[in-house]
Amino acid sequence: MARPSLARRLGAACLLTTLVLVSASCGGDDGTAAEGSSSSETSDSPEDSPEDSTDDGADDSEAASSDLEELSADEFYPAVMAAMQEAESMAFSITTSGDTTSSEVRGVMAYVDEGIAMQASSTGDQAMELVMLEKILYISGAGLPLPDGKTWLKVDMTDPESLFGQLGKSTDPSLMFKAMEAPQEFELLGTEEVDGVETNHYDVVMETASYAEALDLPAEMSEFLPKEIGMEMWVDGDNRPRKFYQELEIPATAGGGTPTKSTTEGTYSDFGTEVDIEAPPAAEVADNIPGLG
Repeated sequence: MARPSLARRLGAACLLTTLVLVSASCGGDDGTAAEGSSSSETSDSPEDSPEDSTDDGADDSEAASSDLEELSADEFYPAVMAAMQEAESMAFSITTSGDTTSSEVRGVMAYVDEGIAMQASSTGDQAMELVMLEKILYISGAGLPLPDGKTWLKVDMTDPESLFGQLGKSTDPSLMFKAMEAPQEFELLGTEEVDGVETNHYDVVMETASYAEALDLPAEMSEFLPKEIGMEMWVDGDNRPRKFYQELEIPATAGGGTPTKSTTEGTYSDFGTEVDIEAPPAAEVADNIPGLG
């Protein structure tokens, strides 16, 4: 079997990073859904736009408290995770820009009995649709060479032998925050408004080696990451994340070249609104692609 190309490995790493960031803002420190959270309901089609998967207006849980209290490094992630569990669902938009490419992922996510349910779509060179239910990820688009009549690839995210199976680690918050719970650096930069909501603006720096170990990332992915991962996060008065910003510089590969820089910015909204997600029709789903492992 041919070894996946560098471009494919980097593409998978970027997809992993995006879903990690999304799932991180919905996770809990015990890997379970919040008590009393509702299971996702079915929609007419998984290809409905993510914006259509939420109610038109946010309920009372969307309005943030105007009281901002500074969180310490020890308090930060437990407080944010508890707030997200209480909200139970959210909408998100994440834009990633590189030296020559740019893509945007928009979607919705909710706690369900099995963990996390998500529906999203992306634009850019690797435009795709994503549906995640019961630790199964369905991918459509992205230039995948699917068999005739199939429009979705089904990926078991618990499969440790699958490259895409590594995405399953992003839905296990007990692993996700093993490295994040003790950042190398943590600082409150000030207060700012995000979409009309007052927030505290934090700067967090994590050790990449611990982060990669916690997620059990394969060497072919983690070797392209810098030694430290920094992230800025904006958190409202109810400890819910409203925005994050991250810059990454991927070192040059052996043999020369220049480092690759990328920026990722995300916003979160519509906390606590109803989310309806269903799996694609079974007849349109392929279980595997020859040569893709």
